[in-house]
Amino acid sequence: MKLRIFLIPLMLAGCVTTPIVSDFNGSSVKIVESFGGAKPSEATIAEAKRICAKVGKTAEGASARSLPNYDTEYLFLCL
Repeated sequence: MKLRIFLIPLMLAGCVTTPIVSDFNGSSVKIVESFGGAKPSEATIAEAKRICAKVGKTAEGASARSLPNYDTEYLFLCL
């Protein structure tokens, strides 16, 4: 019983994903999120803002597309 209680949080921790920057060219940034939906998560938006801020710009969401393996790629424009 104790082993089951210990393993449940470990299994749930595997479900949490970190947004990954797949492309950045100074004018736009693409971020991939596992199991993403139509709207990016707060972590993905924060990462886009952080990357665009490196060149003194702000991030604005432009589009999203589904990738294989249930990943979603979000395009943000750096304006």
